[in-house]
Formats: sequence, structure tokens, C-alpha cells
Amino acid sequence: MTDKQRPTVVKVIEAFRSRLSDTARNQITDAQFADLAMMIEEAIAEELGTAADIVEEALKKLRAVTPKPDLGL
Repeated sequence: MTDKQRPTVVKVIEAFRSRLSDTARNQITDAQFADLAMMIEEAIAEELGTAADIVEEALKKLRAVTPKPDLGL
């Protein structure tokens, strides 16, 4: 888990855990919560990658239509 994602993932896990009944909470192991954390981290990373691709594509389009002055240097 990256340091930037860690607080978000911990918050999601704790929010999920707090919504469970005591019985359900006791049936889910720490290892299973760790697996859930990894799945959440992967989902965040995938979404960040998609967002980065969108920004990169927009940047390419912007650069393509931005005039580049010839300074004669």
C-alpha cells in the first residue's frame, strides 16, 4: 500500500468493520481484512491510472492545438 493511499484504505476498512454486527466482525479474520485492504488499494491504483491516462490524453490534445511561436533563435 502506498503511503498516500494508506489513510484512505484504513478509513474504508474501519468504516466497513464498524457497520458489521459483532457476530459478523468476529467471523472475519485480520487476514481477510488485509485482503480487502489490498483489493481496495488495487481499485484506487486502477482509478488513479485511468485518471492519469485521461489527463495525459488531454495534455497531448492541448499541446497539439497550442501555437508554438518561432523566436528565431
